[in-house]
Amino acid sequence: MENKLSAHHSVSDWDFQAGMHHTLTELQFVSAPSSLECWWKTGNPLDSAILCRIAETQVIAEGEVRTWYQSTNLTRPVFLLFRNQHALGGADRADCYSWDITSAWAYLSRRIADVPAEIGHFSISMVENTWFHLRTRFWSGKNPAGEDALNVELFLKVDGDWVQQGETLYDTENQWKDSEINRLGIGGRTDSAPHHYFDDTEIWAPV
Repeated sequence: MENKLSAHHSVSDWDFQAGMHHTLTELQFVSAPSSLECWWKTGNPLDSAILCRIAETQVIAEGEVRTWYQSTNLTRPVFLLFRNQHALGGADRADCYSWDITSAWAYLSRRIADVPAEIGHFSISMVENTWFHLRTRFWSGKNPAGEDALNVELFLKVDGDWVQQGETLYDTENQWKDSEINRLGIGGRTDSAPHHYFDDTEIWAPV
């Protein structure tokens, strides 16, 4: 069983990667009065991370990330991040596990020194300018061969029910399972094209 950590309602509860523009907007939301809008104005595209800075979320090696999300351009991926190794006070995707999710595909990678190693991928279906409720859960367990491995699943809420997308993915490297920094968060690829919107983001940890 897992426990949702206490609700947070301020942008001060999050570390934003340098260069990401963000604001609370009342034009789009799931829960009134606003959602978090993120974008990038100029320059090369930026893979932007947002990490929770609440004390109870600093070391979570097993748990869940849930968020409502929509984008104006789903050719640019949204990220669900876990076991992120960035110290408190900043954010990036240099060392972490990351889901990269577009309108058609979900890719899971282990990123070390900002170099991704793909764990697996499968097809998914999302539509631009529409709210979707995403959820990933991750834990140390066994793979089908009985080997110790990180287990990762991705879900999409459909008609009120969580529906698993693709298959359970496994990583026998099980990187950072004993790290003293294991942060969680969200993010997306930002450039002049897309605006990403997030609302009601939740972090769950084991009881």
